[in-house]
Amino acid sequence: MNKIIVGIVSLIFMIGCSKSNEQEKIELNKMLNTVLKYESERYGFSKNHKFLINGELRKLKIYIPGRKEILGEEPGPPSSLNKNIIRLLDLNENEFKSRKSDSLNLLKQNAYIFDSLYIDPKINLNIAVADKEEVYRRKKLYQFSNPVYFNENIAYIETSYYESVFGIGFGYLLEKQKNGDWKIKKIINTFIT
Repeated sequence: MNKIIVGIVSLIFMIGCSKSNEQEKIELNKMLNTVLKYESERYGFSKNHKFLINGELRKLKIYIPGRKEILGEEPGPPSSLNKNIIRLLDLNENEFKSRKSDSLNLLKQNAYIFDSLYIDPKINLNIAVADKEEVYRRKKLYQFSNPVYFNENIAYIETSYYESVFGIGFGYLLEKQKNGDWKIKKIINTFIT
């Protein structure tokens, strides 16, 4: 009987603590806004520049590397689809205390609540969602991954930019500010073709 009560209380606690779909849509839009502001500044785009975005999120999965991968005896899975938990934790330069809780949080997130983007026009005025033909042409097209959360204030998200046959990807470690906006803490290059 005690196990049933503990199970019910745990379920209620997990449901109460998880973000609602609306909250997560807002957080994702704020993250996109932060990354695209950085891109605008980096390339000197005008305020009216429209970013063409693939509406589907690229799914990132977190995995724990095996002993052989850690020792360099065999390669891990493709980094464009999977993220090594050790590399993510090292990217955030976690202290030992937070590393344990952050690693548990990262491992719990192998399923994201959305497969595609919902663009909030109040947050992102400068985004156009690409249709199938534009996605196929890959002309000045951005694609985002699902974010993965270390905790409520630190998240990681990736972008891929395609210009025909050329592609380049970046990973962004983001930190949530007191006002609710996200700030880029660190950027890494994930791929280039």
